Amino acid sequence: MMEGDHALEGGQRTFTKSRGLKARPTAILCSNDMTAIGVMRESYGKKIPISSERSLIGFDNIHISQYILPPLTTIEMSQAQLGRLAFQALLTDVRRELPNPKGTEYVLKTSFVLRDR
Repeated sequence: MMEGDHALEGGQRTFTKSRGLKARPTAILCSNDMTAIGVMRESYGKKIPISSERSLIGFDNIHISQYILPPLTTIEMSQAQLGRLAFQALLTDVRRELPNPKGTEYVLKTSFVLRDR
C-alpha cells in the first residue's frame, strides 16, 4: 500500500514511487478515478502501458473515465447515498451522549464497472 493524495498529480507521483520498489505491483487500486488517471498518464509517459499484465482500477466512476484511452475500469457508488450516510452518521454522533466504543458500521452499495481495454 502506498499513500498519495486524491489528485492526478498524486497518481503520477505514486506510480513513480512504485517503480522504485523491489517487488513492483502488478495491480493498482486507486482511491478515486483522478488518481488512477494520473497513474495511467505517468505509466504511458514512462512507456509502461497499463495492460493485461498491469491492472489499474479507479474508484468513483467519474464521467470522463469512460472516454479516456484506454477506458478506466472503476468502482461506482452513489454520491447521493454517500452524502446521506455521512449526514446520518453526523446526526447519530451528535445525538449520542457517550461515544460508541465499537463504532458504527455503514454499508454503501458499490458496483464494479469493467471497461474493455
